[in-house]
Amino acid sequence: MYIDFEDISEHSNDVDVCIIGGGAAGISMAITLSKQGHRVLLCEGGDADYSERSQDSYRGETVGDAYIPLYGARLRYLGGSTNHWGGVCRPLDRYDFSAKTAASETAWPVGRDALAPYYRAAASMLDLTPTPADQPIPGSGLKRIYFSLGNPTRLKDKYAETLSESTTLECCLTANLVALETQDGKVTSATFKNYQGDLRQVRARYFVLACGGIDNSRLLLWCNQQTQGQLIPQHDTLGRYWMEHPHATVGKALLFNPAALGLDDEYNVFLSPTASTIASRQTLNCGLRLHRMNPEATQELTDELAEQAPTLAGRLSTWQAQGQVIHGAVLRAAWEQEPQYDNRVELSDELDELGVPRSRLVWRQSELDRHTIRESMLVLGDYLRANELGRLQLADWLADTPVQLPTDGELAGRHHMGGTRMSLNAEEGIVNPDCRLFAQDNFYVAGSSVFASGGHANPTLTLVQLALRLCDHLGSRLAQDDQPAAVS
Repeated sequence: MYIDFEDISEHSNDVDVCIIGGGAAGISMAITLSKQGHRVLLCEGGDADYSERSQDSYRGETVGDAYIPLYGARLRYLGGSTNHWGGVCRPLDRYDFSAKTAASETAWPVGRDALAPYYRAAASMLDLTPTPADQPIPGSGLKRIYFSLGNPTRLKDKYAETLSESTTLECCLTANLVALETQDGKVTSATFKNYQGDLRQVRARYFVLACGGIDNSRLLLWCNQQTQGQLIPQHDTLGRYWMEHPHATVGKALLFNPAALGLDDEYNVFLSPTASTIASRQTLNCGLRLHRMNPEATQELTDELAEQAPTLAGRLSTWQAQGQVIHGAVLRAAWEQEPQYDNRVELSDELDELGVPRSRLVWRQSELDRHTIRESMLVLGDYLRANELGRLQLADWLADTPVQLPTDGELAGRHHMGGTRMSLNAEEGIVNPDCRLFAQDNFYVAGSSVFASGGHANPTLTLVQLALRLCDHLGSRLAQDDQPAAVS
């Protein structure tokens, strides 16, 4: 049920878990834990619907490569960015959890087997459509991959009845985290502020921060500063290793045999390099997206390639006269970004309306990032040419040496990852494999900010799997806490 901001201190006396942030991770955890009978308080900083006063907290500065304005990169109200989510999902590849030969920092401290038990529940929560298994394309170094492309789920709408009527879940809107207090290795309280400037303290047995891939870092940086480093004593990596999925239109292809890639039956085909290709080409992971052109655009590309390659022109003319179907395709891509220490979220000198420093994002793509997308395209081009299946035309920016990244267009997927990196020790990350802050026994972080690396797949499914895994962990701890003490 919903409670007023003025009352959350009184309601928090018997809260098992206080979840801070009502996006995909926060709502998934709140619904799951409350259905298990645990008393949950969900604190969302925004309103029930979009408001400028809430969205304004996302304003920030970006330094480095061209990027989307932070103000519009995500949504800040109940449901978070699931309110404009496109519903595109697939799990990370198994080898995304291991160290890639080109970048050892891509290794996670857990493998895909740790997340696999939560796939079915996460897919049900997000209403994902089943997808076929990946299909290697013999002799290509590529595999055909599939995404769930069903109707996008708006979590605040799907679970509206539970949020308003549950007796074990209380939801408070306009409750913005502004401070944390810690003592003896535990967070003792969280302070929230509304837009009228009122403050309220919440006490709970466990706390979970689930405010997104930038604000998780921003809020922890701010709270750690206020506690003089007691919250996260080893904070060298806090905000660091921030990642995105660069997106761009990367070229065009003329396919003499579109059936070889499946483009004869479908208008969109998705490809990615195999694990062996990633290792041999010394790249990261990449997703290529082939979108079939209309006949007019295909003919234009045919004429252009025929002019550039006269020996090909005769064959194209003959094939067309014989009625052979040739498809043109626009190629778009989303690729994995190298986890780099210097890519980071920092605190700005400017404060938002709530008195919290705004974000300053430092984001630059590395030589390995550029190498990854160029090599991934060349793998496809080599396969088409060697087997006389087609020809590839790189986008101008990708054909340049060195690669010149685009400064306009799509740029990135708005997939904010890293900053509160999961690791085996406090020297290399912020949370342990259970997503708990190393120095605090009862404080956890949920969402894609804990990702150690990002693969190329959209992160929503993976972050919900992690959130449900965290629910099991908290459920076990709560059960242990409630066991009567042994009598000696």
